[in-house]
Amino acid sequence: MTSDGNRFDGTYQGVVVSNVDPIGLDRLLVRIGDVLGDEPVWASASTAAPSMNVVPLINSGVWVEFQDGDLSRAVWTGFRRDVRQEGPPVANSILPGVPQIVLGTPQPAVGTLPQNYLLITEQPGPTGGIQLQIQGPAGPCIKLNETGIELSCGPGLASIRLTGTSVVINNGTFIIPK
Repeated sequence: MTSDGNRFDGTYQGVVVSNVDPIGLDRLLVRIGDVLGDEPVWASASTAAPSMNVVPLINSGVWVEFQDGDLSRAVWTGFRRDVRQEGPPVANSILPGVPQIVLGTPQPAVGTLPQNYLLITEQPGPTGGIQLQIQGPAGPCIKLNETGIELSCGPGLASIRLTGTSVVINNGTFIIPK
């Protein structure tokens, strides 16, 4: 991190002040205390693909850089985790060292679980594979793993599970053998 007169090179810690861009370009209004104090600046998004759209919550930590060191050309380049915001809790259910990808909507309030997530992991057994969860642990989900495929409306609700040898409907109420 260097600053030479009016040039600011490097990566700076920012905090999202507003995530609503009035011109619809997915910019964030961010505060970068080390550079501008309490004065917020609009930062353009740097994404992995042009069709990718990720909008952090207000007060989220982000990393900010300035194109060519110019304060009027801020770019937010990624998220910064801190004590206030952690990743989706389901990421902690996977054994350490097992490859995983977790995409989850942010926590709606402190202490609540993310509502929706997609988990892709190499963990063996029924907890591995791919899981799409909607509306938290009590909501509908789709699971694909080495033991089969499950489509569920939520715990205790209607479900269909396909295994190599049968179709299990509503947690065993009806079983159709292969």
